[in-house]
Amino acid sequence: MKSINSLQTKLTASFVILILVVASLTFLITFRSTKTALKELTQSELLSLAAVIASQLGGETADAMQQLKEGDENTPTFARIRNQLLAIRTSHPGIRYIYTMKKEGDQITFLVDPDFGNEKDPGGAIGEVYEGTEGNLKNGFIQPAVDDAFTTDRWGTFLSGYAPIKNAQGMTIGIVGVDMTKTLVIEKQNFIGNTIYIVMVAGIVLAGLFILLFSKTIIRDIHKLNNAANAISMGDTDVHVDVERKDEIGELAESFGRMVASLKIMMMTFQDETSREE
Repeated sequence: MKSINSLQTKLTASFVILILVVASLTFLITFRSTKTALKELTQSELLSLAAVIASQLGGETADAMQQLKEGDENTPTFARIRNQLLAIRTSHPGIRYIYTMKKEGDQITFLVDPDFGNEKDPGGAIGEVYEGTEGNLKNGFIQPAVDDAFTTDRWGTFLSGYAPIKNAQGMTIGIVGVDMTKTLVIEKQNFIGNTIYIVMVAGIVLAGLFILLFSKTIIRDIHKLNNAANAISMGDTDVHVDVERKDEIGELAESFGRMVASLKIMMMTFQDETSREE
């Protein structure tokens, strides 16, 4: 019970609680800002990636893609473009899906989806209408665009980027889309969050140890002053206050030393007077 009520315990607990409050607020603000920044960075990455891929699919490839019609999935043209898209996806591990689409009236239909024919995860066939949350997909026919938030379709939940594909004449014949899964984005956010958390906990532990050591030196010198006071109360004026600090406690120790010296002089004077009277 004595240790719980000690000044050292109270000082350490007070500072640790203060650090916990400040660190928690800092963690929440930093993590939220980091999540937003990471999402914006991912969106920027998708935007740039879609634009680069669209330029690679432009010109003659776009002209060939424009000629594809329903049922052409087994043609050399489809196979060549599919292999090109697969090679791009392989070179960018963050991409979950990559595909091309075109607009027919108000409908968005698939052109080349390299996952077409995949038994486990089948992609869209040529001319198949895309059904899902559109996000900024239609804006991708005008200029490179990226979704403001995650969108969901039958393949999952993604953050997607789009860019227009232009033929040799500079006309937009469709778009390329690149998807990054929500899970991957969240994993990145969690990694950042866990890193911040570990650093914060390590900082709290180190700060707690520093405060504990600092408060221990304060309490040690207070104990010295207390012991000196007890000795004086018992009549011992030869006590020496062994406290050397350049702070308020040091000033108190110096005042205490002067007080001891004054008491000693007073007692010596009193003893001299008493001796003369006798």
